[in-house]
Amino acid sequence: MSATLLLEIGNTAWKLARFYEYQKPEFLAKGYGVDALFSALEAYDYDALALASVGAEEQIERIKLFAETSNKVLYQARTTTGFGVQHCYAQVETLGVDRWLTLLVATSEKTAAIIIDAGTAITLDVIDAHGNHLGGWIAPGMRLMQEALINKSSRLRVSNDTPNELLGTATERAIHLGCRASLNGFVEQALLAAKTAAKTAAKAELKAHEETENEAMKVWLTGGDCQYLGNAMLDEVASNHTYPLNELDTAEQRPDLVLEGLAIWFQHESKRKTD
Repeated sequence: MSATLLLEIGNTAWKLARFYEYQKPEFLAKGYGVDALFSALEAYDYDALALASVGAEEQIERIKLFAETSNKVLYQARTTTGFGVQHCYAQVETLGVDRWLTLLVATSEKTAAIIIDAGTAITLDVIDAHGNHLGGWIAPGMRLMQEALINKSSRLRVSNDTPNELLGTATERAIHLGCRASLNGFVEQALLAAKTAAKTAAKAELKAHEETENEAMKVWLTGGDCQYLGNAMLDEVASNHTYPLNELDTAEQRPDLVLEGLAIWFQHESKRKTD
């Protein structure tokens, strides 16, 4: 059985998975830089390469050339209509392909979902059980927030270690904790906004899909910065109050969500080309 490699290229890193038809993608590797990517690709046996990229166009051109010289069939995913997604964007192609692919997972599972992707940027997308994309948010991720501070002052430094304290007792710790608090503030507001938007959308449809209003929406978390979401030191206080971030305890971790969506897209696209 021939394998396909699924390649997700983000703003910072790339991820690679092996895919066989009708099976779940098997995560293989994560790395940085095109040269490291080519080394990784040369280590595997495959016939086709499915690509989803939000990276620079120069990277995409180099990958196309690599696929051509390696005699591999290249499929590049781009945001489009169909796949059960009802877009809210007037210009569908302006929705990032990574965000779009996560929506395909929700429509394939026929579920309403609040999707939070914490990477270089942190994004929110909300989709109801009928495939209606209600919209989303985009904000700087943990690293971008820290870089924005230190780029404006040569005296500031950041810490890569998570301080074991609520309030920073050194500037580096204060920056880390402040940016983490901003990240969690995004998530807290996102959970509230998503549920409000879903209820509003259901009412706007004149209750044609009345079950949507009362249907529990799944919360999916993906992206490398999910490690910064929540704060165990606040658990004792939070447990005694209605606290939106408490929902993260039951959220589903889907670290390869974009690759899952890429597999769905590729399976459809490869069949379309052979029909």
